[in-house]
Amino acid sequence: MKKNFSIGFLLITAVFAFLAGIIVFQLGLVSFEKGVNKQVETSEEGGESGNYYDYTKNNVADLISVNPENIDLIRRKMIDIIFGTSQLTKQLPDSVFEITDTLYDDVSNLRKIEQFTVVQRYNIQSVGYIFKPEKDNHRLFLYHQGHNGDFIHGKPVIEYFVNKGFTVFAFCMPLTGKNNQPVVTIDKLGTFRLLFKEFESHELMKFLDQPINYFITPVVIMVNYARTQNFRDITMCGISGGGWTTTLAAAVDPRINYSFPVAGTYPMYIKLNTPLKSYGDFEQVYPLLYRNVSYLDMYILGATGKNRSQTQILNLHDPCCFDKSYYKHYEPIVKDVVNEFKAGSFDVISDTENKEHRISEFSMDMIWKKLNHGKD
Repeated sequence: MKKNFSIGFLLITAVFAFLAGIIVFQLGLVSFEKGVNKQVETSEEGGESGNYYDYTKNNVADLISVNPENIDLIRRKMIDIIFGTSQLTKQLPDSVFEITDTLYDDVSNLRKIEQFTVVQRYNIQSVGYIFKPEKDNHRLFLYHQGHNGDFIHGKPVIEYFVNKGFTVFAFCMPLTGKNNQPVVTIDKLGTFRLLFKEFESHELMKFLDQPINYFITPVVIMVNYARTQNFRDITMCGISGGGWTTTLAAAVDPRINYSFPVAGTYPMYIKLNTPLKSYGDFEQVYPLLYRNVSYLDMYILGATGKNRSQTQILNLHDPCCFDKSYYKHYEPIVKDVVNEFKAGSFDVISDTENKEHRISEFSMDMIWKKLNHGKD
């Protein structure tokens, strides 16, 4: 009897110990998650948090190469790395034709929609829309969607600027939205489909030659097309991956007058020294490009020149990426360098109220105000 009691007591003790272990483990996980969140919150202040190096110890000026004497050389270097050529393509879109799309029937001041297609190597296609206004101000607005797919997600932005009289060219990132996901054959790798996967994003594209080219070329080609349409000026704006595209496109193509990347980039020294939330996809950290031309250089390339400016918009509480106020460390230095050119301007706007990964009404109003010379 005593023996049975002892065995039962031991079994009960073992079960309680097992359950206690689970509870402790779960509490440990909670504590770990709270620790990570605390790290995210405190690393912005510049102190070393966890294993991160204090990003504020970087000398921003040392990470900038571009100046008034070498700007054309730096831009050519960037073009060579991205496209493998010494100059931008002069190609026009493969097709442009009128369509109807009932998803946009309620857009005010919309006269008609055209669809454009750009076909690149490996049959990688970029399919976008041209929204033409009824009352036309003869200005062009390039809108670029991010990783979440079709530019229908940017309909509020498209409608806002069509209503202001802009023609809007709308783009999706490669392999997303209306774009295809072709089957490709690569030497030594074999044949596979360029899939866009939720957690891998554009990862497969890194196996292509000049992979960044496939993100930027459609914009350059449509700017070529725009130049045949006699627009007064060209503005570009994008969200997330589209904000990244806006940063690079404005840097390589000075025909883009005003650029507004939204929640699109942070410089590499911030990406590498802060939580992975702002690290980005492969195209955001492609070593061959960013070890030669820094994001800081790109901001300057996109901001300088006659009738040119760049305004970064960052959502302070963005749940996705590029949140907080890290920009305060580099903004004044970039502004000073841009001022040396005597033409152009660089600014950062922090959207302090927007708690979503999108372009808010406030941000749209700020863009319009800048394009309208300070008037609402």
